[in-house]
Amino acid sequence: MSGKQEVPCAGCHKAIGLKWVVALDQKWHRYCFACDTCRMPIDSRKSFFYDKGLKTCVDCAKKEDPSIGEEKTCQGCGKGIDKAWVIGLGSKWHSDCFTCNECKRVIDPKEKFFKVQVNDKHVPKCADCKVTKGIAGLDVKEKVCAGCEKEIDSAWVVALNKHWHHGCFKCSHCDREIDSKEKFLTNVGKPICMGCNNDHFRSKCKVCGKPIAGTSLIYKEDSYHHSCVSCHICGEAFVEGDHENIRIVNGKDFKHADCKKK
Repeated sequence: MSGKQEVPCAGCHKAIGLKWVVALDQKWHRYCFACDTCRMPIDSRKSFFYDKGLKTCVDCAKKEDPSIGEEKTCQGCGKGIDKAWVIGLGSKWHSDCFTCNECKRVIDPKEKFFKVQVNDKHVPKCADCKVTKGIAGLDVKEKVCAGCEKEIDSAWVVALNKHWHHGCFKCSHCDREIDSKEKFLTNVGKPICMGCNNDHFRSKCKVCGKPIAGTSLIYKEDSYHHSCVSCHICGEAFVEGDHENIRIVNGKDFKHADCKKK
């Protein structure tokens, strides 16, 4: 291209003069628009790759991925891939086709999954649905749900050394389904969600009424957060670890052992 007005090159920032190339919405000296790997000029009219501020010619890109420029076929559906894809089990897939063979959930290739063979073809299985045959000596048909006591024939959750249907792994108090990735506790061998544990099974502070997660001050049948109780002499709130320095006087008041009335 040619022009009368001098413009700065996006590469060297010097005046271009009469001829330049346009790429990435900027103007360049022909030899400044080059591959950042091999430093050879790139023909702006042909394909190149641009990622994180770096330009890569097709030849250098093919050295990293020999399949560039070739027709790509999805390992899942068998159809051609014309845009984005994911790589899993050494093959290319449409992102929507890389799914768990059991529960059909789309799997992120970065998450943990397992390779299983189905009809002479390797397919992914998510961590929640991993077949344990050969490890625990159990097959899918041999699993019985610990919740409904019915046979499990597809996806399941493993928790408390038992197998559960996803819909059967519930809080034994509120009946809410517990996600296998969230925290939970047990009560008499049954799962309890953290919300119910806080509301119904954990001691509550007599002052603020909220559950006590750590250590507490206990007097008779009542429990207290350290921060909810103050020394009745100096007025300072207690902190965890103050047990050895706390005294109860008048049958109801807490005080620091070394506090004295003025």
